[in-house]
Amino acid sequence: PGLRGRLLANQSLAELTWLRVGGPAQLLFTPADEDDLAYFLKHLPKELPVHAVGVGSNLIVRDGGIPGVVIRLSPRAFGETSAAGDVVSAGAAALDKRVAETAAASGIGGMEFLFGIPGTVGGALRMNAGANGRETRDVLIEAVGIGRDGARHVFTNADMNFVYRGSGVDPSVIFTSARFRGAVTDPETIRARMNEVQTHRETAQPIREKTGGSTFKNPPGHSAW
Repeated sequence: PGLRGRLLANQSLAELTWLRVGGPAQLLFTPADEDDLAYFLKHLPKELPVHAVGVGSNLIVRDGGIPGVVIRLSPRAFGETSAAGDVVSAGAAALDKRVAETAAASGIGGMEFLFGIPGTVGGALRMNAGANGRETRDVLIEAVGIGRDGARHVFTNADMNFVYRGSGVDPSVIFTSARFRGAVTDPETIRARMNEVQTHRETAQPIREKTGGSTFKNPPGHSAW
């Protein structure tokens, strides 16, 4: 009875992914805020599987759909970014690109690599997203997530147990926000680096097509391409 978010049954997921394919979610929940997400997970029957999705830039949904509950954090509730000193705070639904732009506007360097990653902060935390020689673990201070029991958890960089394109946090935890630390840098230098990131992406990937960018993880010591 205390639920404030939007809960829909048999909701198509195709329009929520970049590739525009896939079947429905048995249930699709869009929480109103972090407390609403915690309330929902706490009262959800334990036998129901839960999957979290972002902007769907790195996601293929099977035609048969997804059983259980799919949780999608909206940009309105979880997409804010802000900067103070050399720290950028961001909701899990904020685009990686927006984090880079927020940092640049405040003269914070070190996050330019995020400018070329077509996903959200939540996905970056879960898969240790990286590009141009940098990864999420290089700048993360801490992440906040809600467990399946509805409890709020704070994870330090060490708690994340980052590995190449992955993290060791319980898959049932849904990240809601994060804080990143860069270094005070001349804004022109930051913009030049961001332009380099964009140029590299445009020349290395078919960005004007429906693609997830780098589809495959690099094997040790080699490039997938």
